[in-house]
Amino acid sequence: MAASWWPAVSLVAVVALLTWAQRQAFSSSWFRWLPVPLWCYLIPALGVTLGWLPAAHPVYSMLTASLLPFALALLFLGVDLHALARTGAGAIGAAVVGLGGIVGGVVLATWGLRPWLPEEGWKGAGTLAATWTGGTMNLLSLRAVLDTPEPIFAALVLVDALVAYTWMALLVAASAWQPAVNRWLRAPAARAAICDATALDGALSASLGKIVGGVLLAAALASSARALGSRLPTSTLVSSAAGWTVLLVTSIALGLSTQRAVRRLGAACQPTGTLVLLIVLAATGAQARLGAFASAPVWLLFGACVVLTHGVALLLAGRLWHWPLGILATASQANIGGLVSAPLVGAVYHRQLAPVGLILAMAGNAVGTYVGIFVAALCRHLT
Repeated sequence: MAASWWPAVSLVAVVALLTWAQRQAFSSSWFRWLPVPLWCYLIPALGVTLGWLPAAHPVYSMLTASLLPFALALLFLGVDLHALARTGAGAIGAAVVGLGGIVGGVVLATWGLRPWLPEEGWKGAGTLAATWTGGTMNLLSLRAVLDTPEPIFAALVLVDALVAYTWMALLVAASAWQPAVNRWLRAPAARAAICDATALDGALSASLGKIVGGVLLAAALASSARALGSRLPTSTLVSSAAGWTVLLVTSIALGLSTQRAVRRLGAACQPTGTLVLLIVLAATGAQARLGAFASAPVWLLFGACVVLTHGVALLLAGRLWHWPLGILATASQANIGGLVSAPLVGAVYHRQLAPVGLILAMAGNAVGTYVGIFVAALCRHLT
C-alpha cells in the first residue's frame, strides 16, 4: 500500500518545497520570472523522464480527477463578483477590451498559423484563451473539458510562463513612461479607478471554523458535481464526465458565491485551494514527457501574436476613451497574469490600483473557462 502511494507523497513534497522556497527572500526574483506553477509542472515531468518517479502510475490520474473539482470549488466559492462594480467603469471597460483582445488574438493566430499547428490545435487555442482570461485553474479546467492532448498542453504551460511573464516585465517597465503615454492617451492626470480595499471579503480573517466549513462545502460540491457529471452526455467540446464535472463545479460555486456567508467561507479557503491546485498541476506534469515540448516554438509564436493583438486593442481603446496607462496595465495583467501578479502591476502605477487588479483577476477566473470553450468552438472551424 505504501509503495503505491509514494509517488503522490513525492508530488506533495515537491509542491510544499516550492511553496516554501517562493516565500524566502533570496528566491523572490527567481520565481518572479520562472513561477512556481511552471516548476510544479516541470519537475515531476523531469522526474518521470529520468526515472526518479514511476511512469504511467495510476495515482497521477487519480489525483488529477479527484482534486481538480475540489480545488476549483475552494477557489470559486470565494469569488466576490459584487466587488467588480466598485472598480469603476474605466477598469471594467479596460478588462472587457483586454478580454476581447485575447479572444481576437487567439482567433487570428489560429487562422494565420493553422498550417503549422498540430492536429486538434483548436483545443490548445481554447485552453490558452482560458488561461489568459482567467488563470491556472482555467488552464486545468479546459484541459479536462476539451481533453487537450498532452503534447499541446505541455507546450502551453511553457508559453504561459515565458510569454506572460515577459509581458508582465514590459508592463512594469512601461510605468517609467506614464506621463508621456498618458498624454498620448489624452488621459486626465488625476483619473484613476478606485476600489475600497476594505470591502474585499478576502481581507477577512480566516478562522479555523471558516476553513473547515469551506473545505466541507467544497468537498460536498465536488462530490455532487462528479455524480451528476457522470450522467450527462458528452460532445466534441465537453468530451468526458470529468469535463462536465468541471463545468458544474465552476457554475454552482460561482452561483453560491453570491451569498455573503458562502463567500466568507470560500475566502478563508483560498490558500488551501491554491495548494491543492498546484498538486493537481504536479500530477499533470508527472503524466507528461519532455518530448512534448517539441511543438513549443509554434505555440510561442502563437502566444506572442495573441499578446500583441491584446496590447494594441487596449492602447487603441485607451486613446479612444482616455483611460490612463495604469488602468490599462492593471487590466492587462489581470487578463494575462492572474490573482498574484495583477495587484503587483497595479501597485507599480498607483497603490489604489492593487485591489482593482485583484478584483479584475477574480472576475477573469470566473469567466475564463466559459471564454475558453467559446474560443475553442470558434477555432475548431479554422484548423
